[in-house]
This record gives sequence, C-alpha cells and structure tokens, in this order.
Amino acid sequence: MTTDTRLDPFRSRLSVENAAMLLIDHQEGFFPGIKSIDTAELRNNIVATAKLAARTGMPTVLTSSFAQGINGGLMPEMTDLFPGMPVINRHLVNCWDDPDYVAAVKATGRKKLIMSALTTDVCLVFPAVQAAKEGFEVYCVLDASGAWSKRAEDACILRMNNAGCVMTTWVSVAAELLHDHLGPHKQPIQSVFNEHLFGYEAGDASGMQRAE
Repeated sequence: MTTDTRLDPFRSRLSVENAAMLLIDHQEGFFPGIKSIDTAELRNNIVATAKLAARTGMPTVLTSSFAQGINGGLMPEMTDLFPGMPVINRHLVNCWDDPDYVAAVKATGRKKLIMSALTTDVCLVFPAVQAAKEGFEVYCVLDASGAWSKRAEDACILRMNNAGCVMTTWVSVAAELLHDHLGPHKQPIQSVFNEHLFGYEAGDASGMQRAE
C-alpha cells in the first residue's frame, strides 16, 4: 500500500466546500491553433466548468497570459460569469511562477485545486506539476483544456499523472461536486448539466414525466 497520499485520488472527494477553481488562460487568441479537441466542444466545456464555480460560489482565480499581445483577452463568456473579479494578467509563461497568482490561490484556503487551461501543453502542465509538488491536490479538467496536437496533449497527461495529478473531465467534476441528487447544490449543478450536457435536459424531463 502506498504511503504517498498524492497518488490516491480517492482519499476524499471534491466538494464545493473544499476545492478552488483555477481557470487559466482561456484566451481568444489560442483557439485557432487548438487541434486536440473540436473548438465548439472545447468552448462548451470551458463555460460549463466555469459555471460550476460561478453558480455554487466556489472560490475562483482567473488569469491570462500577455493579454495585450497575440494571446488576446479572456473569453467574454468567462468575464460575464465573474463580473468584477480581477484577472491576473501576467508576462510569465507559467502562472505558478507569478507571486501574485500563487498568493491568490493560497488565499482561497483550499488544498484541492481544479485546473483547466489553454493550452494543456504549456499553461496547464507547468502549474499543475508545480502545485502537486508543493502538496496541493490537483485535478486537471482535460476536456476544458486543449493543445496544438493530440500527441502533445498525451505527453503532458503522462507528465501530470506521474506528478500525482488527477486527470478528469467537467462532467466528472460536476458529478463529484453534486454528490447527492437531493443535496444543497442540486439546482446550480443541474442547471449546468441541462445547458451543456447535450440531451441531458430532454432525458431529465422525460424521466419526470414518467415519474408523474
């Protein structure tokens, strides 16, 4: 049995009360080059992930990389979800090298960090690996991230996994946060499923009709 708890993804489940959402560099300038996932699907997944945090009140940290340059600003859907929230715009490639960013993450008081980023092979892999080495429990939302190629993304998945990060998807994160279909977060999380998990709302309505 391993004594390294970083390698045990089941040590305790994610919850709205113990996790923070880190949304890294979801900037318009990156989308044209993403090849590991369909662009429309990627945008859907990013917004769904962000809504999980916005609608449950989970601590969230936003950052962008050199937004005044070719990378561009954050997706407007993102800034609309978090009105008034400061965006840490940095010049350093790795957000975990930015003291202001790390201070903002630590200020959440959470040890479980849900991360997604554009791109997987730069903006996600570097902070994910560093945060894991510093003792944070890192959950990488792969389908709300994307890379220049599938091979590039696969290589980074191996690197993050070997560092003790947990590979996951936005639906899996949502289900883990929900935990109980009759629990306190049913309404906000169900609304994200209905809006972004295609076909789910129709199936839910059908089930309700059968129950009646």
